[in-house]
Order: sequence, then structure tokens, then C-alpha cells
Amino acid sequence: MRLPRPGAPPDPLMNRFRKIAASIVLALLLSVLLLAFVFSDIAGVSSALRMAGSDATVSRIGGVQAGPFHFGGTQIKGREVREEFSRQYERFNQQFRGQLTNEAALAMGLHVQAMRSLEERALFDRAIADAGIVVTDAQLRAAIEREPVFQADGRFSPALFRSILQQNRIPEALYLQDRRREMAANQLVGVMMEGTHVPAPIRDALFRFRREQRIAETLTLEAARMPDPPQPTDEQLAAFYETVKSRFQIAERRSLSFVMVEESDALELVNVTEDQLKQAFDERLARYARPEKRAVDQVVVAEEDKAKAIAAAVAAGKSLEDASKEVLQRDGAVIGLGSIEQRELPPDLAKAIFALKEAGAVPPVKSPLGWHVARVTKIEPGENPSFESLKPRIEADLRKELASEVLGRLVGEFDRELGRADNIDAAAEATKLKLRKVDSVDQRGFDANSRPAVAGEAAADMLGTSWSLAEGKTSSVKELRSGAFYAVRVDKVTPASTPALETVKAQVVVAWIEAERRKAAETQAKSIVDKLGAVTDLNTQAQALRLTIKTSRAVSRGDRDEANGLTSAAVAALFKLKPGEAVVVPAAGVATIVRLKEVVAADPVKEAAELQRLDRDLDAVTARSMRDAYVQLLEKRYGVVRDPQALATVFRSGEVLQ
Repeated sequence: MRLPRPGAPPDPLMNRFRKIAASIVLALLLSVLLLAFVFSDIAGVSSALRMAGSDATVSRIGGVQAGPFHFGGTQIKGREVREEFSRQYERFNQQFRGQLTNEAALAMGLHVQAMRSLEERALFDRAIADAGIVVTDAQLRAAIEREPVFQADGRFSPALFRSILQQNRIPEALYLQDRRREMAANQLVGVMMEGTHVPAPIRDALFRFRREQRIAETLTLEAARMPDPPQPTDEQLAAFYETVKSRFQIAERRSLSFVMVEESDALELVNVTEDQLKQAFDERLARYARPEKRAVDQVVVAEEDKAKAIAAAVAAGKSLEDASKEVLQRDGAVIGLGSIEQRELPPDLAKAIFALKEAGAVPPVKSPLGWHVARVTKIEPGENPSFESLKPRIEADLRKELASEVLGRLVGEFDRELGRADNIDAAAEATKLKLRKVDSVDQRGFDANSRPAVAGEAAADMLGTSWSLAEGKTSSVKELRSGAFYAVRVDKVTPASTPALETVKAQVVVAWIEAERRKAAETQAKSIVDKLGAVTDLNTQAQALRLTIKTSRAVSRGDRDEANGLTSAAVAALFKLKPGEAVVVPAAGVATIVRLKEVVAADPVKEAAELQRLDRDLDAVTARSMRDAYVQLLEKRYGVVRDPQALATVFRSGEVLQ
């Protein structure tokens, strides 16, 4: 290759090549910078979208993670979790007799359970698809028809089937989907489940242990009836005080400065305009509207030719009852579904029924349950409520949502100012938030006069945080699930102290007398127990003390019969005794002699029904444990990524039970 000689003019072709190369490098550099900007800001964008009320992704199963981006896999959205939460909430609320509040359900973690349920379904769907397992419509229909809960007079009842689903607020399409998944999952994990039966010897031993009962005789000696002891000497009182001085300790107290903003504070900052209300009404009308309903009767048959024959007879002028009786040769085939919404029916059947312009017959439609020949007897048009009728409700909802956004903005601003100034006073002044102060409160929030100085969920959390800080230190900004936030500084710590004996001598003397009486009651009770059998019996001792022996009912482990002297501690002691043996069980202000009168052994033969129930329960627990272990394996195989912040935001919007 010939090199250009020094001083030669530049080659035009090489100059052009250099310009093109420089342009390419510049374009690549700009692309990298743009991607870096997007990747660095995407978390903030996602957070902003969540705060704006978008349907956040709370969990992802499978797919590929590339920085903050996630490609492929299954996404579980906030609205799905809210709907599942609502279904589970209604079932739990029935058990609580309608007393379960939304806040209590969230505290129980029901929203997390709802998300985990959806994750489990998605994981099994992936595993079932990978294994190539298919459940046909015929298999699904046969399994449902075999369910005893859906049978009337020994036969499957479509009316009972739909009635049960409606009572539990489960759309039929969702039930069919879940049941199909369950059947496929049973094929997937069936081999594991076959070996989960608990062996009979272990089951029987557990049954006898659980079902064994015991009857006791009790004699209670009250400390208050014991004679007064002599006044203690100074030495006795000092020695006693050393053992109980923690009862007289003066609790640690702290003086605090804090900023706390709760939803009620944010609500005061929210103004809702008429235009905002009208916009929200337009966006949410579908949520508040009453959907169209149709009164439907139907006949369900397995064979297509019979369905067509019934439809033809109806088209010829016969009633659905007469047509079905003629073709099926039996009465009672027509099932009334009542007034139902479109979403409560399988998709194809719903489409056909709600396509009718007026009441009348519907041509045969196939679903996983068979062939349906339906009749619409009444159409109830849907209703869209007016703006004025919904205005108070929409305003309350909108104010709550906007308050959540205000809280999010305030916590961000205050956090930045606190980080910049490192001074809670300056941060409060910069953000125009109130700095509050409380003096000398204990860890429960009570002041020196035993009156509550601060109260509420946020205050309780703040007190816990403040007790972890040294004097003069300030916490970081803490955000609670409710959206409230706070930061606290410990201005002064007054350590816990033990008062001198002389300052509390009168109270210590009272405590000493009570302790001596308890000792006397226990000593007398132990003396009686030591004499039982060889010297005397319990009846003789009771008569001498003018006390009454009580006989308990038969109790099992974990049971109580406090009316007859059997506390939890007494029952535990009772099950360690042999027949005829006795023991002293001290309690608050009493000493109770507990004597084992009789052992009522469990009988698996006589209690066969209980034994079978235990057998089923043990198998169910073991199978559930195996299933949970398999779900954990699937989580590792496919990968599950959760977003706790998104989940918390979803359940902060106040729309959970709409």
C-alpha cells in the first residue's frame, strides 16, 4: 500500500469517509445518552403513572428483565388484584358476620393473599401449557356434574349450579376457567399427591391425643382469706423490694419534635372544581351504571341434535317446556336462571342472549356445560345515573384520590428539604408544614399526667421510631401504608429510673402483704396435697376449711372450665397427672388444688366420623404443603418479580370495594 507523501493535499474520498464515521459515532453517542436518560428516569415515570391512577403492574411472572424494562411474561395488574380482593373480602366478611372492615382486611394481609392467588394461577397456567396438558369440555362438564354440591335429587342441577355461583359472586366463565385449571393442575401434581396420605398408626395416635378428655376435682384457696402476716422488718422489706422493684420503675420519657401529615390533613388542601367532577363522572359512569339484565330460562342437553330438535319445536310455536318434554321425554328440564347480567354467562351464550332485540327464543349455543336452548322472557334496560345523583359520591372519591396525590407530593418535597437542610425545623418551614412538639411522653404516648399526648396509627408508629433514636437525632421520612408520613426528632431523653424505697414504701408494704398471703395459700394447699391418700382425703380437708369441692366437666387439651377452677394452666397440669394424683396450681390471688378424677379415653370406633374428619384434614394439610412447595419451585423456574410499592398504591386509592 502506498502512503501519501508529507505535505500532499488531503484525499477528498478519505475526508468524506471521516465525516461519515464521525456522524455514526455521534449518533451512537446520542443514542446511548438517550437510553441512559430513559433508564434513569423510568422509575420516576412509573411512580408518577401509579400516582396518577393508572392500572399499575404489581407482579410479573416470567419474561426478561432489561434494566428497568420487563419484556414478555405474564403481568398481574392492580385492577385484577382489587377484584380478587373484593371476592375474598366478601367470603371472609360472611365468616365475620359482616363486621370485617376494609382496614382490618388490609391489616390481615388479604390484599397480599389476593395477589398470591393470581400469581399461583398464572404459574400453573405456564406449567400446564409447558406440560401439554389439555382438559376437554366434556371432561370439565363431567367433573362439574359429579360435584355433590351442584346436585339435587341425585342429579346435576344447572339452576343450583348458577345459584351457588351467584351467591358467592363468582362469574360462571371465571369458575369454568378456574375449574379447568384445577383439573389440569391435579394431573400435573397428581403423582406427588398420591403419597400424601398420613399412615393410620400416626393418625390414630394423634386422634387419641387430641380427643382424650379428663374430669377433675378442684379445691380453691383464696389468698385474701389467709390471715394478715406480721408487719415486715426493714430488712425484709428491702430484700422484697429488690425482687419487685421493676413493678415500681418510672418509665423512660422523651420530648419530641415532629412533622406528621395524614390523609385528613391532605383533604383540607384539596379543592375539587365542577369541571373535575364532570370529567370524573364521564370517566366512571360505567362503574356506577346499572347494567342491562335479562330474565332467562334454558334447557341444557349434551347432544346437539336434541338441542336443535327442541329449538325447532319452539320455532314451530310450542313453549320451551312442551318442546323439551317432547324431545327429552321428561318434565322439569327447563331451568329458570332469573334476572342475570351479560357477564354472568359463558361468553358465547351471553352474546346470543343479549343480541335479541326483544324477548324470545335463542338458537342452540354450545358451552363447556353442553348445548343450551334459551328463552328470554323479560328485558330490564340498564340505567345510567345522573350527574347530580352521583355528585356527592364522586366528590368524596375524587377528594380522597387527590389527597393521596397531595400526600405523595408533600412527602417528596419534605424529604428533599430534610435531606438538604438536615434540620427538621428548617424543612418544616420551607414546606409550610406544622412542626409539633410534645414534652415528656412515655412510649405509649401518655404525658406525665397519664393523658394521651399523641394518638392514632401514625402516632404509634412514630413513637416506635422515636424510641430507636438517640437524643438529638432525627429520623428519616417514614411513609405509612395509609399514605401518611412523618419525621421525628428526639429533643430530650429522661431515662427510666427506679425510685428509692422510702418514696414508695407504703405501696411496697401492700405488695409484700399480698405476696405473703399468696405464699400462705400455696403452702396450705401443698400441705393438703402431701397428706392426700395416706392421711386424709380431699372431702375431709374441704369440710375442715368450710370450702366446696367442684367437679369439672370433661375437658380436652386446650380447653378450659374456669367456673370449676380449671384455667389453661390448670388444664395443662391436669393432663400430666395419673388418676387420683393432685397438684397445686397458683394463679392471681388463689391456689387451686387440681385432682384427676377420671380419664375419658378417645374411642376411634365410636367416633368414626371424627376420625374420618381428622383423616381428611391431615391429608388436606399435607397436600397443601406439597402444593405450596411445588408453587415455590415454579416461582424459581419462571421467576416472579413483585412491586410492593405499586401494590400499596393500588390499595391506597379508596376504590377497593367499589
